Amino acid sequence: MSSYLRNERVKARRRLLIATLVVLLALVFDLASGGMVRGAARVAASAVWSAGSAASGAIFGSGFFSSKRGLEAKIEALQQELTAQQALTGRLEVLERENTQLRAMVNFAKQQRGVAAPIVSSSNSSPYGTFLIGAGTLEGVAEGSIVLAGSEKGFVIGSVAEAGEHISLVREVFAPGALVEGLAGGAVLSLEGRGGGNARTEVPSALALSSGEPVTSTAFAGRVIGIVGSVSSDPGSALARVFVRVPVSLSELQFVYVVPRLE
Repeated sequence: MSSYLRNERVKARRRLLIATLVVLLALVFDLASGGMVRGAARVAASAVWSAGSAASGAIFGSGFFSSKRGLEAKIEALQQELTAQQALTGRLEVLERENTQLRAMVNFAKQQRGVAAPIVSSSNSSPYGTFLIGAGTLEGVAEGSIVLAGSEKGFVIGSVAEAGEHISLVREVFAPGALVEGLAGGAVLSLEGRGGGNARTEVPSALALSSGEPVTSTAFAGRVIGIVGSVSSDPGSALARVFVRVPVSLSELQFVYVVPRLE
């Protein structure tokens, strides 16, 4: 047997002897002290057990592991609340736009005789650049009447193509393929409608047109029909491309103001 194994056995016997002596001393001291050692051990063990019970209660009692369904229900409830809040916000935005447009109708009525009418079918539903309004001949709307939107004096977005008793069909100024003559920067523009409130044309590159410049039309009694959106040209080209648009989203319009054509 190697000296290493002999040494290990000696060390093990020594540790066992020391542990036995410690236990015997503890028993002797406990007997001599009337059980104080056992009492202290019980107090320590009780404190450890209480701490363990408190931690266990905090984890399991709170349902951290056992309330997965409750947590999922809470998340779902919060998602539903968020959806409801988003719907309310969207509704408030719609009401705000409606209020703004109605105030514009009041402003129009102060300046010129006409009829405020709700839009009853969006231009998005028609590929021909047309939409319906809830006013007709019995409300004073006639074929050729000018349809305005916007604020202050407004701008022309179309004219009445057909008028019924209480419903009229409006054709947009910039309906796809429509041709209309405009004036901007002292130059005459031959505008081609592209739909969605947009038109385009080409002008000499030397013509100074800037973004945001109003475009009027004699066909609509000199009223504004749009603004210059952008001007672009290729290097060395004699012509520049001009894009014109109405300064409002037609899809968001809810009301328009209709005035006689000659006014």
